Amino acid sequence: MNIPIDLFEEWLLNKNLKQRTVENYIYYFNKFTFDTFNQETVSRFLSEKSNRNSIGRSFLVNLQKYLKINYKELGFSQDLWKMIAEVELPKLTGRVKQRLIKPIPHEQIPLLEKYLPGEKEKVQLLLSYYSGLRVGELLKITILSFDWEKWKKDITKMGECRVYGKGDKEGIALVPSNIMKRITTYIKNKKFNSLDCKLFIRGKEDGNLKNKARSWQMKLREAGIKAGITKLDEKGVPIRDTVVHPHRLRHSYASYLLNDRKLDLREVQEVLRHSSIQSTQIYTHINKDQLKERLQE
Repeated sequence: MNIPIDLFEEWLLNKNLKQRTVENYIYYFNKFTFDTFNQETVSRFLSEKSNRNSIGRSFLVNLQKYLKINYKELGFSQDLWKMIAEVELPKLTGRVKQRLIKPIPHEQIPLLEKYLPGEKEKVQLLLSYYSGLRVGELLKITILSFDWEKWKKDITKMGECRVYGKGDKEGIALVPSNIMKRITTYIKNKKFNSLDCKLFIRGKEDGNLKNKARSWQMKLREAGIKAGITKLDEKGVPIRDTVVHPHRLRHSYASYLLNDRKLDLREVQEVLRHSSIQSTQIYTHINKDQLKERLQE
């Protein structure tokens, strides 16, 4: 997200804020190192304990207002403006609000796949969901990221894919055998020039992860609406909690593993490549239908 720091600072000063307040906001501006402003990056920013305070949260409020007001000058599209406007920020008083992300039912993933435009997007969806990938991990994957030699010894087993997460931290994502076969066909049909090509970014697009992430988010959003997973209000505006986005896919798979496949927290932590078990605990929701059945026994 290419936002000139001097323009943001000037905007803050024009609000007649105290110099000390402006300096504090600029401090957090420099800590917000993400490529875009969306629900996932805001959550990641607030996952850092040093950012979870009233000043850090006030900074987010002001940054969101700045982006919404000045989006044309910044060269943002209308779709990107909508994405920024839909970001829900925590309250400025009391404890940081942890909003639960509603999981997409596992059986609705094929429906979501149906409404994506092409095979590339369909493979992105399946790999993203069934490997619990962050959007940054997904877009950095190359042909060589997969351990093909190990998988070809027994193609009925799960494959492995080397991914790079937050801070380029290296991890291994597990890929179901049917998804590995789908990726193999996709690679053959695309006829890549070299083995170190990124799987979902071609030619001159290479290196522009920011724009590709936005494009992927918008395609997921549209597919969610067409599939009926995303609900619209009386004005035809998507209801925020039902919008499909990359982090919701990751969240949904984690919930599926915990509630349907009955994996324990440590196992899900390994699948999602979380460094801390606390990060995994946010996916532990009580299944209300199961709870009702237990109480009726």
